[in-house]
Amino acid sequence: LKKFILGDALDYQKNPAKFLLHKSCSSGISIFDINLAGRNMTVMTGTCHDDTCVSSKSGCPHRELLQQAMTMPERILSARDAVADVGFLYTLGANNVYRGTDFHKRCIKDYMNENGDFNGGLLNALRESYRVVIEAERFKQQQAGDNSISADDLSDLVRLATLRAIVVELLGESFLRCSICTNNFLDEFMILQDSIESATAAAAVLPAWMSVPLILKQVERKRKKLQKNIQERIRWAWQQDHGEMGPWLLKFRQQCDDGSLTLEVASEFVVGLLFAAAKNPAIASAQTLLFMILHGTDENKSKVQTEAEQLLISSHSSSNPKRNTSTMPMSAIRQSCYETLRLTSHSIGALRKVKEEVVLGSGTSHAYKLCPRQVVAVSHIVPSLDQRLWGKDADKYIPSREEWTVEGARPDEYKFSTFSQGHHRCPGQNLALQIMELTISILLVDYEVTLQQKKEMVPDVCFERATIAQRKGKVPIYIRIR
Repeated sequence: LKKFILGDALDYQKNPAKFLLHKSCSSGISIFDINLAGRNMTVMTGTCHDDTCVSSKSGCPHRELLQQAMTMPERILSARDAVADVGFLYTLGANNVYRGTDFHKRCIKDYMNENGDFNGGLLNALRESYRVVIEAERFKQQQAGDNSISADDLSDLVRLATLRAIVVELLGESFLRCSICTNNFLDEFMILQDSIESATAAAAVLPAWMSVPLILKQVERKRKKLQKNIQERIRWAWQQDHGEMGPWLLKFRQQCDDGSLTLEVASEFVVGLLFAAAKNPAIASAQTLLFMILHGTDENKSKVQTEAEQLLISSHSSSNPKRNTSTMPMSAIRQSCYETLRLTSHSIGALRKVKEEVVLGSGTSHAYKLCPRQVVAVSHIVPSLDQRLWGKDADKYIPSREEWTVEGARPDEYKFSTFSQGHHRCPGQNLALQIMELTISILLVDYEVTLQQKKEMVPDVCFERATIAQRKGKVPIYIRIR
């Protein structure tokens, strides 16, 4: 009876990555069906286990099916309807689901064009945020004269500092220091982030008639309450010095003035922006540092340390010209970031809801028909850990892999799919990588981070949450100001 009601939900919840890898290997094909408590999904991986086919090559028919699906127009395979159905309609709101991505894409494009690949403003915001967060922790621990503090969890520390930096850089200092607001916005938003994340994971393994009233609606009420505070902060910030407003706040005011946006919608967009721009890059940054500490070679650590020092020294230069990174060898820091992202990719990332019947690979022996209301889910972790693509050491942390060291190479988005593919490829990829690289540099140069426990006691990677993979438990650290 339990299997009939819940389907694969319990097996999936125990270890999503292991479950999907097993299903992929046992089925021997790149497309298979799963049932998560009545939510039937067709999972696509773009990989196969046919000895006559090498799925790392562009001509692989399994990859071509995935490419075709990911480039289908929204009217046929809808990403928006799919994420609405899994709970984001309640947790993030309809405006974020159906309008937010397009708005943020335009803002990110303008922001990245203005700042290039070296973002001094973001670096300063991150550095200041770590100083503020660590000073607050020192005060709490009554260690004002001590250069070293303990932190209960590396990820929580990085998350808080990253969230503060993103708020300051993209929304503006005035948004954060609103004098008429009495709440601690950063703490409250982190609680909301965790609620959204937990609700999404829980809703995935429960029938909709249970998850909506018991879980999703509760998070929706929390979000709407915080949005009222966000509206107050935006109003107050608009009355302050123009130079203290970030690019998103300026865009909000421009569009509210011309009537194309309301303050209520803008406050919902802030929730979507901070949820997307802060949490995954922060988790990935913490994971990168941990992978380096736990599994990095002395040579790799030395290269990363040297690059980090050079990066922060260059920040003092009065002129930081844009660099053409497409023709440069990938740095050791970025290699470490990419390798960490590969090993912590989403178990299920991109989602599409079928709006019109379509046959993928029509006219071939691999043709696959998708029917209206069917949900297509793309697994990012399956190709990331596929030994046919990455070798027998696919599950090992090796930042010196050929994929990351070829000069001018761009990672194959169907082999390394962490940032998704096609029409809905992550618009904030470059910003996320900047945040990761700058965070790692700051933590290596400005601070010394050491584990409070033996390496073998550090919790394993966990794929249960609807984010980049986290850890199964907290990772307590000591952090010393250099």
